[in-house]
Amino acid sequence: MDALITAAGLGTRANLPRGMRKEMLPLYAVRNGKIVLRPVLDCIMHNLSDSGVRKFFVVLDHRDLHTADYLSTLRMKTEFIYQKKPEGYGKAVSLARDYIKGDFILNAGDGIIIDTSKIKKIIKLYKKTGNSVLTVMSVLNPEKYGVAYINTRNVTSVVEKPANPESNYAMAAFYVFRRDVLDLVRGPELTPAINRFIAKGNTVEYFKIRKDDWISIGNSDNYYRLLERTYKFCKKSISS
Repeated sequence: MDALITAAGLGTRANLPRGMRKEMLPLYAVRNGKIVLRPVLDCIMHNLSDSGVRKFFVVLDHRDLHTADYLSTLRMKTEFIYQKKPEGYGKAVSLARDYIKGDFILNAGDGIIIDTSKIKKIIKLYKKTGNSVLTVMSVLNPEKYGVAYINTRNVTSVVEKPANPESNYAMAAFYVFRRDVLDLVRGPELTPAINRFIAKGNTVEYFKIRKDDWISIGNSDNYYRLLERTYKFCKKSISS
């Protein structure tokens, strides 16, 4: 299976110097039994590769040569898609329409499921059902997220940052999509495409994770907490 990773945003909330991408900020990871620091994108691609992904399509800002140079050293099959200007998550995803030929994983470049076993279970659900899969997590402030409305089995609709959410299940930016979804992406947001896909009679599954399973690089105020969480996870992984 292929994976699409979006990493073309400017990351202004992270308060980084011009030209530095939050997707290249380091997190703790385990390599060869040792705890190391690696860029977020490196961690994402490593976890996905361990879960069976064989090719990566990475959307980058057209000026971001540093990230492209670094990813080229990872010895993973990678193709870069360059975006001329930031126009929203949906637009970045739609750029892959001419590149991706089959079903695929979509992972935002500033977020990661740190437990690889959860990634494998999500992929297993997709393979078992043949349906698209959204990753959801229960949160206290769903109005700050894209929200999934679910029943006992499937996703019924999704809403981007609703003012009065009727569900507390936020979407983590990790999806397994049928290829058809790409043809429905229009505009700056991804959620309308998911709703169009459902409206066409397609079933969309969901997989629940804990909020602590998802690491997302947001603003500069909470970055140190992400380092703490990934370090503790690595220590636990080695000790077990």
